[in-house]
Amino acid sequence: MTNIKTSWIKGKIDSFCIWLQNKVLSDKTLKCKVVFGPVRSRRLGLVLGINNVKPKVCSYDCVYCPSGKTSCCSVCSNNCLSPFQLHLSVQRKLQEIKRSGKEIDYILFAGSGDPALDINLAQEISILREFGYKIAVFTNSAMLWNENIRENLMFADYVSLKVDTVNEETWMKINRPHQRLRYNLILDGIEKFSKSFSGKLVTETTLIKNINDTKDEIEQLGKFLNNIKHSKSFFMVPMYPASEDFAIAPDKETLFSLTEIIKEKVSDSIMLCCPETEEFFATDDFENELIGLLEIHPVNETAVKTFALANSKIDKLNELIELKLIKQFENNGKKYYALDESLQI
Repeated sequence: MTNIKTSWIKGKIDSFCIWLQNKVLSDKTLKCKVVFGPVRSRRLGLVLGINNVKPKVCSYDCVYCPSGKTSCCSVCSNNCLSPFQLHLSVQRKLQEIKRSGKEIDYILFAGSGDPALDINLAQEISILREFGYKIAVFTNSAMLWNENIRENLMFADYVSLKVDTVNEETWMKINRPHQRLRYNLILDGIEKFSKSFSGKLVTETTLIKNINDTKDEIEQLGKFLNNIKHSKSFFMVPMYPASEDFAIAPDKETLFSLTEIIKEKVSDSIMLCCPETEEFFATDDFENELIGLLEIHPVNETAVKTFALANSKIDKLNELIELKLIKQFENNGKKYYALDESLQI
């Protein structure tokens, strides 16, 4: 009798857990805006992305941001999903990815805001390790003056730090930081983190025409980067249409000259070029997954159409356009999809 009663109780608990999971995951739109991909990373391979900071909330309002202008410049912690909700969403997404025959290389915290603003970041990294993947975090570095933020990032396997300049005036022009931030404290926080982090640490610098694309800028930056403990320094140019029209790549002649200076002045530096082709992939929910990725940046029109045609989703794509949920536009000779302004928060 005891065994029967125990089995009955266990069955009730299991049923309740399944009901609770389905309840948590009932909002597919939210899930797809937070957990997106897999997408191809030029540094990490195929990644499952996590964008758990509320839309358009960031400590910076970078001129080259592909997510659009920051609507709430903040240094306060916030998130979209609790660790439990995030765990369930990632679990469901990984199951969908495996059914599709793909295999990811990393789970990556990155998105339209700085992942370091997620107050539960350390806890989330810890519980996501259950799935057996390495965890990466791409941060804008703005909060590294805070000892608690540095401690949260220690839980990751791979951390990428944005360092566009070491010149405070240039920092103000490019990153347009929250008024409470002080760049000398941020740079000091970067140095402290580099000395204590045991995982793989890299930096990234985005070069913007007529702002940080001079020999003097690179030489000053090189002195700082060569003095911190890290694996690689990546240099790149805007890959997607930026929030400001003037935030474009240096001209080819300047870029060629800078490449030579970077090689000479910055140890272990790599110039990342834009990929010749872009890819788009969705699993069980094409519409919401596309909208979720568009929260992060515009997506190449050809890549989306290629996937839609191959997977009988072209009608769904056209429907999103007709409903004015997404729009088509052209930038520098390339065509993209983006969220319609009426949908953006």
